[in-house]
Amino acid sequence: MRIAAAIFLLASAAFAADTTTPPDLAPATFCQGQYALCIKAPCSPIVTKNKDGSYSIKEANCSCDVLTGWSMGPGSCDSRQPTTVSGRTFLVSTYSNFFNRTNLTLSCPSTDTAWAWCYGAACVIDEKDPSKAVCTCPTKIGAAMTLGGGCRTQACRSIWSAATPANNAFANDHFFKYMKENGLTPPPNPPAKDCPATTTTATTAQ
Repeated sequence: MRIAAAIFLLASAAFAADTTTPPDLAPATFCQGQYALCIKAPCSPIVTKNKDGSYSIKEANCSCDVLTGWSMGPGSCDSRQPTTVSGRTFLVSTYSNFFNRTNLTLSCPSTDTAWAWCYGAACVIDEKDPSKAVCTCPTKIGAAMTLGGGCRTQACRSIWSAATPANNAFANDHFFKYMKENGLTPPPNPPAKDCPATTTTATTAQ
């Protein structure tokens, strides 16, 4: 990741505007069906060479899980139905708290943290492993929270699918309340517990 880190230093100015306008989760539509869940997904940067010869990273490809059940996301339920074209199945990345019982929340508080915002991103199911999907997500710079990284503070140097602290709190709270109040099954998980303050080895499933 040393090369990627160097590129992010070169590209940090291009991301400055994103830190002042955090991504928006609302409105969120609840749908039942197949979706990609990216909240713990590791991501690979997509490097772009600009016309002036500089480099930037505006997107990343993230390895997400393909699940079936209730999730919340942008757009209508019809627009989020999986679509198969030329033998490849495409779907949308949405949110659920499916992994809250098995993973802890890693906080990356540095304002220089590079992460991927996968909510509503376009995905394609892996031909070799249908339990996984590759989602192309816009990248952001700023404090973030993710269920990935195995509670390793060094993981904040890599790119993970994540959310701002505010959006992470909203998603957990809104999803739990909506599922519970409407009696939807399976029962929703409570918010994931936080990682220990200082951890250098993996302590949870990734």
